[in-house]
Amino acid sequence: MASIDQRQVVNRWNNYVLGDEYSKEAAKLYPKSKADKAKQRNAFDLPRAVHGSEYANVKRPPEPAHRFEVTLEEDKFTKEKYELFHNYQQHVHHEKPSEISQSGFKRFLCDSPLRRGTVQVNGKTQQLGSYHQCYRLDGRLIAMGILDLLPHCVSGVYFLYHSDFEKWSFGKLSALREATLALESDYQYYYMGFYIHSCAKMKYKGEYRPQYVLDPESLDWNPLEGELRALLDKKRYVSLSRERRLREAAKESGCDAVVSTEDSADHDSYSDFPFPTAKEASDAVSAGVSLFDLKVPGVMTEEEIEQHSLGKQRISGRGQIFVAEVSRFVVRPSHA
Repeated sequence: MASIDQRQVVNRWNNYVLGDEYSKEAAKLYPKSKADKAKQRNAFDLPRAVHGSEYANVKRPPEPAHRFEVTLEEDKFTKEKYELFHNYQQHVHHEKPSEISQSGFKRFLCDSPLRRGTVQVNGKTQQLGSYHQCYRLDGRLIAMGILDLLPHCVSGVYFLYHSDFEKWSFGKLSALREATLALESDYQYYYMGFYIHSCAKMKYKGEYRPQYVLDPESLDWNPLEGELRALLDKKRYVSLSRERRLREAAKESGCDAVVSTEDSADHDSYSDFPFPTAKEASDAVSAGVSLFDLKVPGVMTEEEIEQHSLGKQRISGRGQIFVAEVSRFVVRPSHA
């Protein structure tokens, strides 16, 4: 469900693309019925709104103020895409020009190892693989979403836009468009990536409903509301399954101090984690400790990996890609 703010973002962009003159003339040439007007007042059709200003969907004549087009393209490198990336990293993330390179862009956002293909789901064609969703205004590339299209899921990997268009809230526009892609093609889920509650640049993700966050210990999906939000406001690390275990342990021991959600934030020593802070874990790895021994929530242990067949894996090296059958899992000790 789109919020009032999200609806306003879409409508504001559509009005800019179409222009006042177009809107006035189109209203005369293509008058809406009373039923359509009532429907528009009482309900928000997200797909219709998201696609409303795309040139292919605009009724003509007259011509809109701008020609806006969105295409789904292979994740290949082009100079046009790199120039957009360079602008975004420099003006939005404040990186120095010397820190931005074509090789870095290619490695980060181009030529994913995911293989492209299509499948039929509920009578609809789903594309699979990695793609660049390119936004062009009057032929100019102004924004681009990097997407992994997976079975059951549209995964937003990264999004960038030109600093000339910063005022149009393209982060919100892109999220609504990617959610629409998942909806229209029956991908079932839209994955917005990592969520850091204390990071302002990521906290916007929690504004979309319904929204679920993965429990790092139980791997259950929990609604981002109520108890979970309250804990995230107070703690840097949150696992609802862990909180439940703490409360049960407190009840069994007769200690009421950690029974409530608010109190539990102050009584978790994280003693079951050998390296509870990021610095401790980093120092341990630098000293030669295996990643498997960090016991990081959400990361499979050596024993857990050995229980699963790895099947066939694509392996690349020195410019060559081949498929190998993985029949054995071997852990080699690291050397400092």
